[in-house]
Amino acid sequence: MMKKAFSILIILLFAITAQSEAQKLTERKVRKMFMESEIMQEHFVGFILQEETGKIVYAQHQDIHFVPASNTKLLTLYTALNILGDSIPAFKYRIEGDSLIIWGTGDPSFLHPKLDNRRTYDFLANTPHQIFMANEPDLEFEPSYWRSDLSYFPMYGNLATIKSDTTLGLFVFPEPISRYVVQDSTIISTRFNINRSKSGKELVYPKMTIPGDFQSTVPFPMDLQVTRILLEDTLKKEVNLIMKKKPSETNIYFSIPSDSLYRHMMLPSDNFIAEQILLMCSGMISDTLNVKTTIEFGLENHYKEFKNPPVWEDGSGLSRFNLFTPSTVLEVLNLIEKKIGDKGRLKSLLPEGGVSGTLRTAYQTDNGKPFVWAKTGSLKYMHLQSGWLETRKGRGYRYVFMNNNFVRPNSEVRNEMVRIMTEIHERY
Repeated sequence: MMKKAFSILIILLFAITAQSEAQKLTERKVRKMFMESEIMQEHFVGFILQEETGKIVYAQHQDIHFVPASNTKLLTLYTALNILGDSIPAFKYRIEGDSLIIWGTGDPSFLHPKLDNRRTYDFLANTPHQIFMANEPDLEFEPSYWRSDLSYFPMYGNLATIKSDTTLGLFVFPEPISRYVVQDSTIISTRFNINRSKSGKELVYPKMTIPGDFQSTVPFPMDLQVTRILLEDTLKKEVNLIMKKKPSETNIYFSIPSDSLYRHMMLPSDNFIAEQILLMCSGMISDTLNVKTTIEFGLENHYKEFKNPPVWEDGSGLSRFNLFTPSTVLEVLNLIEKKIGDKGRLKSLLPEGGVSGTLRTAYQTDNGKPFVWAKTGSLKYMHLQSGWLETRKGRGYRYVFMNNNFVRPNSEVRNEMVRIMTEIHERY
């Protein structure tokens, strides 16, 4: 009788162990998912899946360099977390006699339709001092045709809203930008649109009938003179420019909570804000605003000891000269998680699958709950995701999923990534 009972116990233990192993996510099982995916066999794929404990479940091409696209913003985020405090520096200033002298810090939140809390506006509108904006010599930003211009003192996100108007022809906001909106009869086009001139500051449109439903958001050329004009119009008071080098000691006026700016960079993947964040960081560690200064600081102080130090060129990831390995991105994910130290705050800074940002339409939620929080990246023939995954069984993972050099539509590769990550969520 005892022998029979013992045999039954052994069988039960074996069955329980077998069931537990069947539910466990292993290297073999993940490899099989990729081997059985026709799409994932067609191009260059880097992937790492890491348990919360730090154990690597599966990795492929983890030390091969990929173009990271907007996964670059993960480095921008971690660098900013280490340089900027809990609030964004709006500007540096000194009061000299009856003058308020301002040095821009690159804060992109001022009068931004989704970010501004009017704190900076109220300070400037209510100051009894004459406002001077300092222009340091030989410091200029190159104009851009693929995003808003970088600037010392952004306003309205350096974007103009332009739409058809029965009286004006075109309504422009902010209004002072209307002086730069001009018709160009040399443009040959079958479609009405407004674009930046190839030279100069004009926003040009073709000589044709303006559609009644036309509306567009257009980056406008930005420098300190444009800033002065816009600020004067907004504050309804005189603003002047002054050539004055920033002294070693200045006051700093702060605007919005830093997390709200980081969230806006990460969720819609805002390239302009990513670059401005690096400018702000440089102003806190040096005397000038320069993206390269922050990148060099980050490479020396945060990423130098990485197994594969990143080749890092910009803050947004639009440059194809950026090159990261999957293991590099995973190290950054771990650093971000450790630095933030709060899962709720961490998740709030990232797109949520099926809920928000660039993952809102990619994933379905599970009974209304998201299970992926990740930064996406997308350029032509490239698509990536890196972040955190939770399974139905309550297990947590970090993952890096990098796809380069495919020739299918991005949507097909994205859908296959989503299918694989969803299968891991549902089964394990």
